[in-house]
Amino acid sequence: MNPARILVFFLLTLSLHIVQADTALPSTLRIGTSASYPPLTFKADGKLQGVEADLATAVEETLKVKTQLVELAWDELIPALNNGKIDVIMSGMSVTDDRSKQILFTEPYMRIGQMALIRTADLVEWARPTALFVKGARVGVKAGTTGEAFARADLPNAVIVNFDSIEQGTDALVAGKIDIFIHDAPTIWRLTANTATEKAGLMGLYRPLTEEYLAWAVRKKDTALADALNGALDSLKKDGTLNRVMGKWIPVQVKVKN
Repeated sequence: MNPARILVFFLLTLSLHIVQADTALPSTLRIGTSASYPPLTFKADGKLQGVEADLATAVEETLKVKTQLVELAWDELIPALNNGKIDVIMSGMSVTDDRSKQILFTEPYMRIGQMALIRTADLVEWARPTALFVKGARVGVKAGTTGEAFARADLPNAVIVNFDSIEQGTDALVAGKIDIFIHDAPTIWRLTANTATEKAGLMGLYRPLTEEYLAWAVRKKDTALADALNGALDSLKKDGTLNRVMGKWIPVQVKVKN
């Protein structure tokens, strides 16, 4: 064979091998998650549970690939992904511009946002969409959160009260020291929509006050894996699996982005 043809054949074979390597799914999909965000991801009875754990199982069945849940601290997730210690993050992570510069998000699987928590006895007073914006409303927030940012930017007539923890804020709400407590949707669901973790006398107003979406994430270069996960997610939406998982862990209406 002509040496030039041999070289071309070798280069084509090498190129095909590289493409196949880049597009193939790993033999075991290592899924990083932080067990600190019930009901999305948490640990009970020594086992990782919640929305993300169930979706990981569904992804395994849909993509026909073995999965392994890897428990990490929240701050370790993105570094572990980019360092190759895990292949995907499934941990109730919201899509932000800053994170999008570091990692590649899949299509969102859930819309969340900040929500309001009130006393059940005050439903009539605070259930109206405009009630939150009345002058003098005492609004509690956890300091340094997006809930505080929303309250200070969008509720100029409210009296904003900072707390160091969610527990301090909800205790103040129960005691009547504030009228409303604002935090992210998973926290409100945990405190009001799960009999195992709900706080007596409180209820959530499940209208999102901000636009935030949850998605999975892979390394920037792993576009083929992102495409595969998007395909799996589309299948889980169409066959009802996504809604069944949400209904199991979040017994309130949740809007999923189509």
